Amino acid sequence: MRRFLVLLMFVLLLPCIAGAQWDFKVDTTLSGYRFKSTIDTVQYSTTLTITKGSKKIFSETYYDYLFSVEHESTDKNGEKYYFIGFYSGGAHCCSGLLIAKIENDKFIKIDSAIYGNSGFVLQDIDNDGTKEIVSGNDMFAYAFTNYSETRFPLRVQSFDGKKLKDITGKFKGMVLKELDEFKKDLNDIVKEGFECPAKDGDDTFNTDAGTMKVILAAIVADYYSIGDVDKGYALIDKVYKCPDKDSFIKILKKDFKLK
Repeated sequence: MRRFLVLLMFVLLLPCIAGAQWDFKVDTTLSGYRFKSTIDTVQYSTTLTITKGSKKIFSETYYDYLFSVEHESTDKNGEKYYFIGFYSGGAHCCSGLLIAKIENDKFIKIDSAIYGNSGFVLQDIDNDGTKEIVSGNDMFAYAFTNYSETRFPLRVQSFDGKKLKDITGKFKGMVLKELDEFKKDLNDIVKEGFECPAKDGDDTFNTDAGTMKVILAAIVADYYSIGDVDKGYALIDKVYKCPDKDSFIKILKKDFKLK
């Protein structure tokens, strides 16, 4: 699963590497409606225009790039919705999603989400005939250490035709597999040894202690998603014996709502 999410983030960050070679132009026809994007390189904006034959039914300008439009069913009624992917450009941020439908040639926005440094994919991961929105939760990016050390806990969402819902806990097996991988990374640092900050309040950014904290944070988040958050905090008590342990736990509970 982790390899899948790493590949996902690489695909979305590829435009940063490719630079001007990537034009982000969308021109596709889905269920009789043509979705076409045009880019204004002066204003750094993208205009999405939707037409049906010669009739324009929608046009809007965004200060993001469009990288995908998909027409998929994500509810058990089988109704299809338009999933429009956005990307801001830049080294690490940001991807977003707009969900909409078209009724009587009227474009109707239903819900949206920002995925930050992570991308997302639509995939039927439980083989029930409807697709989930699979992403990595980027809430710990730059929180405890540098971006390259950040872990992205699994996030799975459903869409019921009205709003996105977090259903990560439904996929306990996938979460447990990811936890095993995070714990392997954690054990490697514990075996090598790491230096604690001298006192609570010292900056741990770009240190082994900071890496420990971001891995532990991801572990707590994974346990939280399956209803076992206490196991995450028990692991912090076991392996992180630093002066800032209590303040670290307080941040996870208060700022990140992992309680």
